[in-house]
Amino acid sequence: MPSWSPCSMTDVLDLTGHDPLVRGTRGASRGPAWRSAGGRAVAFTAYGAEGRVRALTALGPPDETPDLVLGVHGQVPEGTRVVVPRGTPLPLSQPVDWNFRATYDAPPPQPEEAGVAWCDDEEAVTDLLRRASPGTSAWPGDAKVRRWAGVREDGRLLACLADTSAVEGVGHISAIAVHTDTRGRGLGPSITAWAMRRMFAEGCDVVTLGVYADNAVGLRMYDRLGFTVDRAMTSALVKTTR
Repeated sequence: MPSWSPCSMTDVLDLTGHDPLVRGTRGASRGPAWRSAGGRAVAFTAYGAEGRVRALTALGPPDETPDLVLGVHGQVPEGTRVVVPRGTPLPLSQPVDWNFRATYDAPPPQPEEAGVAWCDDEEAVTDLLRRASPGTSAWPGDAKVRRWAGVREDGRLLACLADTSAVEGVGHISAIAVHTDTRGRGLGPSITAWAMRRMFAEGCDVVTLGVYADNAVGLRMYDRLGFTVDRAMTSALVKTTR
């Protein structure tokens, strides 16, 4: 008996209770989807801006997810990274552990929010990212970036953040960076809280982000800002014989 069957993204949303991780994937970027034979695990593909499959994401319990991933892995291009709940028993290589965070509530006030504004100085953002966060997930010019927020002082950009929201109702934050010589002032939580507040005011019912699992400072900051959904995930290649 096959370990999987094709399904629609509507099925995936229903089976996951409209999980914010699934909801946040841009509709036009969603590819084929599947469900496990037991019906408790789902998988779907997402396309990047260049039209290539970016990832195969699977959600579900460890007794059904591995068979589903291995069963549908041949349906995606070789070298496609999979995203699965951390600890899923699969033969993985080049794993990257990260946490998916989400909140349905506005954050508590932060001390430097008054200094935050939307920022269209992409040159300054690029310079700050190169200095403070060269491994960032978003850069000026990326198709997924809707806009940037920033904190300026004496003409210098001290902090930045990218709004990479992809669908209506789901805010998504990326590329938070703070100049190294201003850390300790609370600029990171302030720019994040400011952006969250704007997203909720504009009609989002949830705000999400991703953070590397070893970023203990970031994880604690998101706890303080009210991110109650904390899902441990792993992005990796699947070791196969094909």
